[in-house]
Amino acid sequence: MLAVVKEHMGPGFAIKDVPMPVCGEDDVIVKVKSVGFCGSDGPILSGTREVPFPLIPGHEFAGDIVEVGTKVEGWKEGDRVSACIVIGCGNCKFCIEGNEPLCDHLTETGIHVDGAFAEYVRVPAKVLVKLRDTTSYDFGAAVDPVASAYRTVKKMPITSKDTVMVLGPGPIGLYAIQLLKLRGARKIIVLGADCDKDRLEMAKKLGADYTINNSVEDPVGRVREITDGEMLDFVHDCAGAVPLVDIAMNTLKKTGHYYITGLFHQLAPTDLGKVVRSEIDIHGTICYTREEFKECLQLIEDGRVEVTPMITHHYALADMEKAFEMFCSRQAIKIMIHPEGI
Repeated sequence: MLAVVKEHMGPGFAIKDVPMPVCGEDDVIVKVKSVGFCGSDGPILSGTREVPFPLIPGHEFAGDIVEVGTKVEGWKEGDRVSACIVIGCGNCKFCIEGNEPLCDHLTETGIHVDGAFAEYVRVPAKVLVKLRDTTSYDFGAAVDPVASAYRTVKKMPITSKDTVMVLGPGPIGLYAIQLLKLRGARKIIVLGADCDKDRLEMAKKLGADYTINNSVEDPVGRVREITDGEMLDFVHDCAGAVPLVDIAMNTLKKTGHYYITGLFHQLAPTDLGKVVRSEIDIHGTICYTREEFKECLQLIEDGRVEVTPMITHHYALADMEKAFEMFCSRQAIKIMIHPEGI
């Protein structure tokens, strides 16, 4: 089968024929129809994130089951499915409590084991969710980023009096806007930069009340103006960028809440004295549970979360180099890859 393979640290990846995955007794083989290009795939393909080499990346996918393991029940060939990236061991304290993202022996598709930038992918049957017959494969491939934002928003004790600022108008941030609207947030502000102009416009269309361009505006002053000096009840960090931490801390009101979805790859200096003096709560979330993944699929299938505006580009798997260039240029919001071509 054709696959994108990252073979070493540093620049470069291969698009080549590789052996088909072998179906284990508890697994299924899925013929990939759509797979989203995630922000976490960029550092893998660019060679700045260390992973087990060689690796086929890709974890936001949907397709058809073509083979079922001998111990698998409840699934059959032809079922249209998506799958969680999170593969818990099932035996540790966190898995038993239904909190598998914190599994002591966590495995993630496309990061620790081969993923879906390929014509076929093997996944454990336990992580599958079934798509409705009317749900497109692109929609099925969108569940992962929705669920990543959803786990964070779900934990926020938001009321109809609260003002929230989303840091980073990437796909997760844009989904967070919609989820925050569903939670009933009073005002939603989105912070981006010059390179995010199209995404900030999209944020307005999806429900943001205000946008701030950090390249040309003072975010602290602008938040003070928008909130009449009251400042923010919540910051939802979907970027994981070190320079934005001070912005978060300086725009939150006393007793404010800083929720972090974006994954930091560098240490961020933070004034913990301010955390104490202002009684600011800081919360981190990682990935999502299987139940949360199912809930997000339902939100998409019921039309309560919009996916179509987010998908701006489509590429065949053989054109991954072009897709990677588009990702690096930040001209796309969400890129969908199609192993069968477009």
